[in-house]
Amino acid sequence: MRKTKRLVAIALFGALSTVLMWFPKFPLLPQVPFMTYDFSDVPVLIGTFTLGPIAGIFITTIKNVLYFITRARSGPIGSFMNWSTTLAFILVAGAIYYGVRSDRRGALVGMGLGILSLTFVGVVLNIYVALPAWGIPAGDVRGLITSAVIPFNLLRGLISSVVTFLLLPRAMKLIGGLGIGR
Repeated sequence: MRKTKRLVAIALFGALSTVLMWFPKFPLLPQVPFMTYDFSDVPVLIGTFTLGPIAGIFITTIKNVLYFITRARSGPIGSFMNWSTTLAFILVAGAIYYGVRSDRRGALVGMGLGILSLTFVGVVLNIYVALPAWGIPAGDVRGLITSAVIPFNLLRGLISSVVTFLLLPRAMKLIGGLGIGR
């Protein structure tokens, strides 16, 4: 029964994340209105902290596959970028939380280092995958990285972390009360 509850929780977190990718969406930086923020990383982070990093991998995979099938305007590249950067974020945050310190401070440190990981992976993948695939001239890549990719990913991680940090205590109680936490 516990395994079934965990699978249902993973599926629910994945579905909630997918819906949050649909709306609300808003641009964080006026110079790149096509780079929009959504709250879909929040359920992935909460699922990672309450159910473990492996569950987080499944949640973000469900989120991105469902989004790609239903609404991905940026195509497979955008879905791949979101999946990869979210994985970098949650795996670092989850590893610190589960491996070093399983409390609010561990969550904060994990999310802080996760933001740096998310940003690093976002930069590398934009340089070598996304921007070339979208036909951005090589001379424009550096400017886009410094003026858009780095600030966007830092803000994305920060907003998601603050919201997660505020919601995490209640989510821990709920998941713990259902008997499916770690």
